[in-house]
Amino acid sequence: MNRGYVRLWRKSLEAGWLKNHKLWAFWSYCLLKATHKEFNAVIGLQTVHLMPGQFIFGLHKAKEETGLSIRSIRTIIDFLRKAQNLTIKTTNKYSIITIVNWQTYQTQENENDKQNDKPLTNKGQHTRTKEHKNISPEEIQSLEERYSDKDLINQCFKSISSTRKTNRISDSVKLNILNKWNEYPAEQVKAAMRIYLEKGYAAQGKEENYLLGIIRGNAKQQPAANISSGKVMKRTGSMLDKVYQEQGFTLI
Repeated sequence: MNRGYVRLWRKSLEAGWLKNHKLWAFWSYCLLKATHKEFNAVIGLQTVHLMPGQFIFGLHKAKEETGLSIRSIRTIIDFLRKAQNLTIKTTNKYSIITIVNWQTYQTQENENDKQNDKPLTNKGQHTRTKEHKNISPEEIQSLEERYSDKDLINQCFKSISSTRKTNRISDSVKLNILNKWNEYPAEQVKAAMRIYLEKGYAAQGKEENYLLGIIRGNAKQQPAANISSGKVMKRTGSMLDKVYQEQGFTLI
């Protein structure tokens, strides 16, 4: 865990984090402390299984390693939690901090799985390559066919790809996105895609998880029967209402 590197995204400049030196120092500390792969950490006589993006956290240890006061650390953690950049789970013996969206911003998968991170073993490289070879184009095409507007879905994936440094996503990422969308009515997903594109969220660095949030945020408010009918549905009270009206839905 003391080898390798982490990625710093330029949108941190736009958010003004760099000007807040204490916030930037602690956030960088969290990125550097987080593990890049699964492993078992031993705490006393207890084994704690950590996933990528997690690390064991202690206030006094963090104070020692960052030079920040405990009060400042608590204030910053509260800010990062509310901003949904991290979560923290506390027990009576230790805490686990989890970096939200670690897989999206830090894993090699976003660069078509080119393994540039030396701590990753050759075994891991071969496993990932095999996973990509097993992905069938027909499987992706089948999931895309539920959306009648082919141009819309192509534009959406193009926008999602633009959030990567390489301006592309691998087939495994695309398949994963489509599988998640498949849990919701097609019209609901298409409406969310239109919002994502019209608002230019990709240009703001907001990737597929943000789009999924738009879909999920209205899932309970949008009855599938009404959407599938193509005629009448209940108002959602959200920005989706305008999209549905433009598609010819009658909102009640």
